[in-house]
Amino acid sequence: MAKKHTYAASSSAVRVNGAQVRMQVKPEGTDGGSYAMSAMVVSAVVATMDGPFRWRIEATGELGKQESLVIHRIRTRTTKTKRDEWYPKSHLGKRADFKVAKGEAGPARATYEIPGLLVVKPREDGVMEIFVDLTVTTLGKRERKLVLFRMDPSQTRQDEFIFLPTEIVKGLGKSPADWNETGWD
Repeated sequence: MAKKHTYAASSSAVRVNGAQVRMQVKPEGTDGGSYAMSAMVVSAVVATMDGPFRWRIEATGELGKQESLVIHRIRTRTTKTKRDEWYPKSHLGKRADFKVAKGEAGPARATYEIPGLLVVKPREDGVMEIFVDLTVTTLGKRERKLVLFRMDPSQTRQDEFIFLPTEIVKGLGKSPADWNETGWD
């Protein structure tokens, strides 16, 4: 069980070259006061999740139509602390291809994991604006666009129930890219 101080997108996904593009964050830090309690068979953890965050850009499109996503520049601004920072371009510029997870039907996704952590705290930094200069390639045609993602501080609760032996068996033979990821906002 976790209480999450996180960011929620206040605007819908942005359409670029036919793909729906959105920003996602996942808290990686824990606030003071976390505790764990366990007994031989049953374990429980209660935590308060907070920044810093893993962050990524996710684009959804059609397999065979959308080909790739590239991030060129990123700028972050916060309202309360007035931070205004550019992410180092040297860590960007890699290509993320659109693909469908094995065994799943549905839209193709390109996930661009931004290296490093986004070091912000929702309660202290307030609303965050993230400007992203990106290119989506569709059937050989490229569209480059500067998009704005406005992220509002939010508090949510996440309850996750895991039976470890089952999770281990389900994960056998799968690559990490095919694992179902949870916790992204």
